Amino acid sequence: MRGNSEAVKMTDLAYNELRNAIISLRIQPGERLDAESIGASLGFSRAPVIEAINLLRAEGLVVAKRRVGTFASEIGPEQMEEVFDAREMLEEGVVPIVVHNVSDRQIQALSEILDEGEKLLDVETSDDFDYRKFMELDAQFHSDFIALSERQLFKKWFDELAGHMQRVRYLFQGNALERSLEGHREHRAILAALHKRDIAELRKCLHEHTERSRKGCQIILGRE
Repeated sequence: MRGNSEAVKMTDLAYNELRNAIISLRIQPGERLDAESIGASLGFSRAPVIEAINLLRAEGLVVAKRRVGTFASEIGPEQMEEVFDAREMLEEGVVPIVVHNVSDRQIQALSEILDEGEKLLDVETSDDFDYRKFMELDAQFHSDFIALSERQLFKKWFDELAGHMQRVRYLFQGNALERSLEGHREHRAILAALHKRDIAELRKCLHEHTERSRKGCQIILGRE
């Protein structure tokens, strides 16, 4: 049993390391993944790395090409349209459940995430802005919102979608501070609607936020 649990732990470690590297573009889209060299760099055997790669294939972050190899997936506009469609269905779909479940304490916890993000936004120039940390808080806000539905599958699906969205954000080369300020204002509107337990207003705020994010993604990927 101990050996089994150690193997699972190594697979989890390999999965988290590879997933973070792919999402943050330390492993570039289209880059080949060699299980042996990755295992050596992590101090693991090939087995947990192969297991981790298989998990990432299921998320669409890795693709296998027959007789060629395994690669970090490319980031394409069509794929991202599907990601945003799925995000929209999940977030707006869980609104009635979230409104029914949420407590004032949980709303306060979401507010604290936004407060932390606001501190990062209080800078003079984009050069001083910790965009990477802000993206992590942004993802946490949405993930914690979905978690309020108390539906484990929804949370799992959303977190997988978030990985694809984060990759696009790492490609962004414009004014990250300006874009993040706009997103932060939209998060505050989402939180205000949740605090009022207003289902229609909450869906509207989430929809507007998703559509702005979708448009930003299209610009980054050259669709507009």
